[in-house]
Amino acid sequence: MTHAPLRVRTADVPDGGMASFPHGDRKVLVVRDGDELRAFDAKCPHAGADLGKGLRCGARVVCPWHHATFSADDGHLLEPPALDGLKRYTLTRDGDAWEVAEEAQAPAKPPQGAADGHTLVVGGGAAGFMVAQSLRAAGYTGDLTMVTQEERAPYDRTALSKAYLTGKKKPETLPLGGGDWAQKQRVTLRSGVRAEKLDHAAKRLHLAGGEVLPYDRVVVATGASPKPLKVPGADLDGVYPLRSLADAEALRAAAQGARVVVVGSSFIGLEAASSLVGEGGAQSVTVVGQDAEVLGRALTPRVGRAIRRLHEDKGVRFVLEAEVERLDGGEKVEAVTLKGGERLDADLVLLGIGVSPNTDLLAEWRDEKGAVHVDAALQLAPDLYALGDIAAAPTVLGEMRVEHWRVALQHGLAAAQAILDVPGAAPMDARVPFFWTQQYGKSLRYVGHADSLDETHLWGDPDTLNFIEFTFDGEHTVAASGMGRDADLVAFEELLRLGRAPVAAEVRAGEFSLPERLRDAAPSGRLS
Repeated sequence: MTHAPLRVRTADVPDGGMASFPHGDRKVLVVRDGDELRAFDAKCPHAGADLGKGLRCGARVVCPWHHATFSADDGHLLEPPALDGLKRYTLTRDGDAWEVAEEAQAPAKPPQGAADGHTLVVGGGAAGFMVAQSLRAAGYTGDLTMVTQEERAPYDRTALSKAYLTGKKKPETLPLGGGDWAQKQRVTLRSGVRAEKLDHAAKRLHLAGGEVLPYDRVVVATGASPKPLKVPGADLDGVYPLRSLADAEALRAAAQGARVVVVGSSFIGLEAASSLVGEGGAQSVTVVGQDAEVLGRALTPRVGRAIRRLHEDKGVRFVLEAEVERLDGGEKVEAVTLKGGERLDADLVLLGIGVSPNTDLLAEWRDEKGAVHVDAALQLAPDLYALGDIAAAPTVLGEMRVEHWRVALQHGLAAAQAILDVPGAAPMDARVPFFWTQQYGKSLRYVGHADSLDETHLWGDPDTLNFIEFTFDGEHTVAASGMGRDADLVAFEELLRLGRAPVAAEVRAGEFSLPERLRDAAPSGRLS
């Protein structure tokens, strides 16, 4: 289908800003600095958001949904969860108007570095994938080997508790980078292989079965394992974790027509509950939680209550301030008995009670909680990097270990840039933690990190799912969560990154526009 060429006047785009324009069945994002315009595909390559509804902060274009960030100069990727930069359009100037080329060009290459030798990546999750992907994108010419215990290439774990359980996302759409990613990126993929011992002094990785892999540098990104439920009956058939694609496949098949009890009222349990109670096919879903309200470690009771009501409206039942005494049944689980005596009939029990970092390979470096402490380049020792769920790493808010997808991808990108010594790359201590959850098509987003919820302040109304809740450490605003406030949360993340977040007294004084605050605080022009 042909359509008229897209023409954009300079005045159609605010100076130092951006706007998106329809272009046939697509949209084009146009950014402006003075009399210069540049054009990109406006569809975020991660999940398809219109980038024109996001925010620009100096040389950064930030997606409104999941905060993927791109260079306003050439569109290359600055922050995940997108895995690649933006396609570009050629602009031809005609007086005060610009005509946009019909076809888009490939994304620009990110800034390049240099390194060779053999890099060995242990782990095929988000962090392991992203370090390999980013190494190749930024010019790595050496050998790349990935060892993963799973029987498959890296894939999108975020879909497992959401669209995959409902059947909306098919297995063939899960692989990160596509089904031929390893071949395209020249990665020797050793799947279904377990690493047993790391001898870093000799630069050797010992595999189960006796094989030894030499390396020049090693990246350990072994992730975490679900915590077991330590009660009688926990070994019965019908008790499921949810960490891998194999877990999700088994759970989805078993859930059809089943009475499901979810043990754990945090994010993974609630995401799974929202998927199983609807299109996931469960007969009923009951969530058992130890806290007085759902998501009690991240949200205040008022906000948690609003999320719980969203579930209850869909038929999910909650039993809170409760602990499991035992699981009952013959060979297969039949019921969950709680301390206090209440008995919940169950054909299937899903465990969502947290994870433990897999740091056996790094036993000499790990602390009493199982984490390893790395620097801003994700380095643990010379030529030894540790990423993802296992790593306590610096951020703009201090050192922390964060078990979330986007942070793991950030680790992979930052480590690759450090290995290659990419000019101008942002280390981890210049980055902000962020995660999101989606339930019943509604997204809650969380920026920053708070160790406690002792001091908070709320803008908006959680009951209408339109709010932003701030958390303070003294006078410092260190975290914000919200729904229906995408632009505010993007702006808050960028303000945290710049060290310009509003202090507690300002937040408590009343609502104001965080995007406007960002425009006042952001660097101008094409400087990052």
